[in-house]
Amino acid sequence: MFIVYTSNTGHTRQYAQMLSEALDLPAYDLKTVPPTLDGLEAIYMGWLMAGSVVGYAKAAKKFKIRCVVGVGMTPESAEQTEDVAKKVKPGAGVPVFYLQGGYDFNKLGAMHKMMMKAVTPSILKRFDGKSEAEKEADPTYRMITRGDSVVSAERLEPVIRWYQAAEK
Repeated sequence: MFIVYTSNTGHTRQYAQMLSEALDLPAYDLKTVPPTLDGLEAIYMGWLMAGSVVGYAKAAKKFKIRCVVGVGMTPESAEQTEDVAKKVKPGAGVPVFYLQGGYDFNKLGAMHKMMMKAVTPSILKRFDGKSEAEKEADPTYRMITRGDSVVSAERLEPVIRWYQAAEK
């Protein structure tokens, strides 16, 4: 098994590298996976755009996906994970995880910058009526207003536990 990922601003790549070290599995960007790995089992990690895990469909055609990990800006929750699973539809027995990552407007391409400029006001509206301290305590607020990352090895623990149980 190996890890394959698609990253936009680097947060999914960070998680893939951390998971690679924790599980002693090689990690590859979807664009650079050696053809010799086609058809083999993989953990897929991708960034979220409009709730979909970018690159999953392409990866699912090339590899036997055993687990899907979506990385986005919103906090982890059962609801968020369920929403990702509904969009991905990985099939029976394939677990889906969601990890909060980060956001860096300056690393986005032109198209994604335009999209984010359009949705940023609606994201910020969620913070109306909150104090500055409450806003600053929220990772999503910090991400959207100035770029931030909450990538950490601890957030990968559910994925690591799944892998360890699945490989027994």
